[in-house]
Amino acid sequence: MDTKRITTIAVLSAFSLVLMLLVRFPMFLPFLIYEPGDIPILIISFMFGPAAALGATFILSILMAVFTGLGGPFGAFMHFLATGIFAGTAGYFYQKHHNKRGAIKGLVIGSIAMTVVMAAANLIFNPIFYGIPREQVLKMMLPGILPFNLTKAIINSIVTVLIYKKLANFLRNKGLLKQIN
Repeated sequence: MDTKRITTIAVLSAFSLVLMLLVRFPMFLPFLIYEPGDIPILIISFMFGPAAALGATFILSILMAVFTGLGGPFGAFMHFLATGIFAGTAGYFYQKHHNKRGAIKGLVIGSIAMTVVMAAANLIFNPIFYGIPREQVLKMMLPGILPFNLTKAIINSIVTVLIYKKLANFLRNKGLLKQIN
């Protein structure tokens, strides 16, 4: 990786952390907290590929747990899983179909993948880490877990579509991004 690429990923990652720490509010259920930190990660995935997004997500998941204390190692794992699936899938499809339609397709498939994976992850891991009976987790699926993950993904996808090209063009003009993006 060259210095410009590393610096751009680091700046976007730092912006993700700032968004995670400063913009937080509950949605659907009091313990389901929306934060827009996935937006810069999605941009990293589109600009530099899913591997770069997964690396940034890994580091940010740990930092989020350290700075917020929410969920500890379990929260970091769940964040990595959710954002990793979402950004990894979206970036993969965008790399295969490098146009606006490919970006939207990737975001839609990534949103669905994250929602499905997080439903299963909550069913599997919440009883283990929080001692919540699986039946109680099932009861939270429709009023909370499923709509939360889908809504979060849709909001972050819309914002990403609205700003990605402008940001990519700005970075290209500053010589911080190669022409292929």
